[in-house]
Amino acid sequence: MTRPVWDKPRRMPLLPRLFSGVIVVGILGAVTLSVIDLVAVEKANATLPPPTAAQMLVEKPRARAEWGHVRANLKARLNQSSPLDLGAVWATRAGRICGLVNGRGSFGGLTGMVRFYSVDRVPVFHRDVDHEAFQYAWFECARDRWVRLREGSEEPGFCGTELGKRRCYTVRIVDRVRTVED
Repeated sequence: MTRPVWDKPRRMPLLPRLFSGVIVVGILGAVTLSVIDLVAVEKANATLPPPTAAQMLVEKPRARAEWGHVRANLKARLNQSSPLDLGAVWATRAGRICGLVNGRGSFGGLTGMVRFYSVDRVPVFHRDVDHEAFQYAWFECARDRWVRLREGSEEPGFCGTELGKRRCYTVRIVDRVRTVED
């Protein structure tokens, strides 16, 4: 049996095949460059390693001295007679002190744990600077926990306080297999 003339397979012209090949290569190149860029960004923003024992011997006294100055300025800034209710406090490689504090508001009530960091030994709170500037500085604090000065809560708000720990609860999601009766 012979095939009709209109059923004859035709080759695609060279120009559309070449154009399709360039598009495919371009897309693969763009995906490759995106992956390389993503890896570089993730590597640059990764949590920095903790200090070695030798570095800790040098840095811990320096960080404690800096914390003493920042703590005095923090207490003066919050202007409260009772002792400060502090969460976690740490120093970064750059010498910045970062942490959380539960201070009293202008009406005397506790505000909940609030993040702060220091600039030239002066504590800076979220309302002191532009939102983006604070978030950027806090991100730097969070990724560079060089010397731990005080253990405590790292959760901002009411649940990070001592009273909040007793009142709040942690939601734990448990994976389970659903059965027909569910």
